[in-house]
Amino acid sequence: MKNVTSWDYIKDNFERQDRLAVVIKYRARDGLVQRIASAEKIAAPPFQAWLRYENSKSWNIYLGMNALRPDTLQRTKESVAAIRHVYLDLDQDGPEVLAQILKDPQLPEPSYVLNTSPGKHQVVWNVEGFSPDRAEQLQRAMAVAYGADRAATDCSRVMRIPGFNNWKYEKPYRVAAEKLSDGIYKPADFRINVELQPDQELCSRTAMEEARHAIVRHWSQSERDWVDTLRRLSRGEDPVVVRTALEQKRQDKHDPAYYADRTVSRALAELARRRSASFQPELEL
Repeated sequence: MKNVTSWDYIKDNFERQDRLAVVIKYRARDGLVQRIASAEKIAAPPFQAWLRYENSKSWNIYLGMNALRPDTLQRTKESVAAIRHVYLDLDQDGPEVLAQILKDPQLPEPSYVLNTSPGKHQVVWNVEGFSPDRAEQLQRAMAVAYGADRAATDCSRVMRIPGFNNWKYEKPYRVAAEKLSDGIYKPADFRINVELQPDQELCSRTAMEEARHAIVRHWSQSERDWVDTLRRLSRGEDPVVVRTALEQKRQDKHDPAYYADRTVSRALAELARRRSASFQPELEL
């Protein structure tokens, strides 16, 4: 798996002249610094060197996920000029929720998955054709559906980026990213129902977690194998290694080697199909 640097991540996710907010926050007090600059400048060596220096002093690094207006010095919804991403912050049961998202046919394959701390992830889709309201509506619906952080659904949100330490905990954790897709998605690619019912909005986190755990508990072992194989292959692991591990794991099968080979082959074909579909033009209806 290729290591995704902070500058590569910025260059891949934004236009050169997009104006973005960078937020630097100290973990032990309320100190906060915000800078607004172009994506090109933020990805350049001098700016990156400054961020690395501040990060080395236990400051956390965050980046706005959507482009701001040229005339603004603020980071508000009204200041957003273009929606570049929709995203989810998985702060509870991260691996299980991520597996559900990767498996759900209602959602396109994420552009990036970030590992922000043990068991916690950010899921990011590169998009176009969204208004701020439509992006927030989709993010709220996805947060309810998957039990993600509902506070992280505003379009002016700043998120962690790869290559820097997360200083939120006692020991620093290096944020890493996995690129899964080159696609740029449109609203029609997200087939989840965004019209939330009042009972969904008021549903407690506990109830959502119980429902999510119930779904996972009813997965067969073969379904779990399928999700795990897709996840490992999508992050660049060697298919031979994945196949060998699955064969050793499923010695209960009549023919473990055949089962492992077929599962990995199908998963490779599915990932190829998803990547190919990402480049298909949207049909005019």
